[in-house]
Amino acid sequence: MGVTVKVGPKYQVVIPQGVRKKIDLHPQDEMLVEEINGIVVLIPKPKSFTELMIGLGKEIWKDIDVKEYLKKERESWK
Repeated sequence: MGVTVKVGPKYQVVIPQGVRKKIDLHPQDEMLVEEINGIVVLIPKPKSFTELMIGLGKEIWKDIDVKEYLKKERESWK
């Protein structure tokens, strides 16, 4: 379970020091705020979304010959 924080009069919360250190958060860093099924999620905004997404899904192609797959796929278009 996490640390309890209070919402201030301007709806601000202080991120506890232990959490700030774990995620290397500094003043003026930007955070993404999302609501998922009634839960508020704070995520440090990545410096580059492209860098963050490099390699996503690579496990899907682990045992597949990509060139052969593309060849079969392109043949199906005819």
